[in-house]
Amino acid sequence: MTKLIAFLAAALLSVTAFAGDNKDKKDHSMKSSAATFDSLDKNGDAQLSKTEAAADKSLADSFASADTNGDGYLSKTEFTARTKS
Repeated sequence: MTKLIAFLAAALLSVTAFAGDNKDKKDHSMKSSAATFDSLDKNGDAQLSKTEAAADKSLADSFASADTNGDGYLSKTEFTARTKS
C-alpha cells in the first residue's frame, strides 16, 4: 500500500511539473512575441503598419488576415493572436 501511495504521489508531481513547463513555454512565447512586436514598431505608436510589418516576410504575407478589424494596422493583440495560431 505504501508503494502505491508513493507511486501516485510521484505521478501527480510529474504531471504538475509538466504543466508548469508548458506555462513557462507559453509565457516565454508571449514575451518573445511582444519583443518582436516592439522591435517592429519603429515609430512606437503601439501598432504595426504594413510598412513596419514588411520587415518580417511571414508577417507581411499574413498581414491582411491578421488585421482582424480591418483598420490597416496590427495592434499588439492582433499580432499576438496571429503568432498563437
